[in-house]
Amino acid sequence: MRIHSALPLGILVLTAALAAAPTARAETFHALIVTEDGTPLPREPQIIPMLTNSLVQECVIINVFGSGSVQYMVNLRSRPYDPATVDVCSVTIRLKGYRAVQATLRNDATIVLKRIGLHEGSTVSATALNAPEPAKKAYGKGVEAMTDEKWAAAQKNFEKAVGIDPDYAPAWSDLGQVLKEQAKAEEARAAWEHAVQSDPKYIKPYIQLTMLDLEQKRPEDAMEIGGRAIAMNPLEFPELYYYYAAASFNLKHYDQAEQSVRRAIDVDTGHEVPRAELLLGTVLIAKRDRTGALEHLRKYLEIVPKAPDADQVKRTIAALETPGGAK
Repeated sequence: MRIHSALPLGILVLTAALAAAPTARAETFHALIVTEDGTPLPREPQIIPMLTNSLVQECVIINVFGSGSVQYMVNLRSRPYDPATVDVCSVTIRLKGYRAVQATLRNDATIVLKRIGLHEGSTVSATALNAPEPAKKAYGKGVEAMTDEKWAAAQKNFEKAVGIDPDYAPAWSDLGQVLKEQAKAEEARAAWEHAVQSDPKYIKPYIQLTMLDLEQKRPEDAMEIGGRAIAMNPLEFPELYYYYAAASFNLKHYDQAEQSVRRAIDVDTGHEVPRAELLLGTVLIAKRDRTGALEHLRKYLEIVPKAPDADQVKRTIAALETPGGAK
C-alpha cells in the first residue's frame, strides 16, 4: 500500500479555502480501516467522500497508511461548524474482494470491511488474534492471492500459516475454500473440520461444511453441522439459516424449514440471500399455503427481477394464481 507523500491539488485548494474561512479551523483526523478476520488490508482501498446537496465534498482523504490508518480533512464549508460533528466524514469504501460499504469516518473510529461471500463473523476468531506474526503474514498473503483467484498460491500460504500455528482457525477455513475451488472437496472438508476443532465458536467453517454437505446430497449431515452453529444464534449469518432450511426441506421437515428460512429473512436486512424468499415460497407451496407462497415468490422477483430462474418463478406464480393450479 502506498503512502500519499504529497497533498493533491484538491487538498491544497481545500486547505486554502479553510484558511480563508473566518470561523473555520483546518483540522485533520484519523480513522482506522480493518478486515473482520484481523488480517492486514491486502491493498489500498478506494475511499470516496460523499457529496452534499450542493455537490460539495464533505472531506478529503489525505493519507492511507499501510496499517489501514486513514488521515482525512473535513471541508468545514460543506456544513455549519459544530464542534460535535467537526470530525464527521461520510464515505464509500471499496476494496477488491470485500463488500463496498458506506461508512462514517470519525476521529479514532474503526471501520470493519467484510469479505464478499460468507460472513467472517461479528467477532474475530480468538485464534486469529493470538496467532504469531509469521503465521499472520503468511495468512495475509494467502488472502491476497485468494482475492485474485490464484488458488495454488493461496493454498501454499494458508498451509504455511497453519504449519506455523496449527490452531489458526481462519487459515484452516480459507485453506478449505481454496481446496474446494480446486475440486478437492474431501481435503476441503478436512480443513474445515480442523477449523471447527480449533475454534468451535468461529461460524464460517460451519457454513462451509453445511454447504458442502448439501452439494454432496447429505442433508442429514448438513442439518447436524448447521444445527450446531444455529444453536449459537449467530444473527449476522442469514446464509446459515438458509442452508439449514434447505436441508430441512430436502428431508421434508417443512415446519423446521419454514422456521429457519423465516429467520434467514428476518436477519437478512440487506437482502444478501434473496433466494431465501424463493425457498420460503417453495416451502409454503409444500404446506399448501397458496397466499403465503405467492407473497414470497413475488418478493423474490422484486428483489432480483433478472434472476436466472425468473421465468420459471413467474410460471409458478401464474399457476398459483389459477384456481386449482400448483397443488
